Amino acid sequence: MIDDRGAARNERGEPTEATPQLSDDRLYRALASTRRRRLLHVLLEREESTVEELATVLTGWEATDTETMGTVRDYNQIGIELKHVHLPLLVDIGLITHDRESDTVRIERIDPLLVELLSRSVDAGRSSLS
Repeated sequence: MIDDRGAARNERGEPTEATPQLSDDRLYRALASTRRRRLLHVLLEREESTVEELATVLTGWEATDTETMGTVRDYNQIGIELKHVHLPLLVDIGLITHDRESDTVRIERIDPLLVELLSRSVDAGRSSLS
């Protein structure tokens, strides 16, 4: 069942474990990483993406920040970090799902306040570069 804020709930109306709550410290640890905030932002726009596509977008985004060219090494490093650090953390708190067979990542329903926070964070990061 989904409540009026878009959060998943069990039959008793309690939040499911996979649903991140705004009061959960793990959520804020996850959002502490610029790369994870950007990853979630990309998924909010696309809903679903492959790890390869995410690595490509994030490599380009970070290269733009530093006004350099993203290299194959940068791409590979980001891909490794996505698979071994960022995606597992976001899966564990219920913000995304990751199908390892197809290497597809999909955003879950998240609190509208969190969506707003992510948008503002990404916009603020873009503004600081101008």
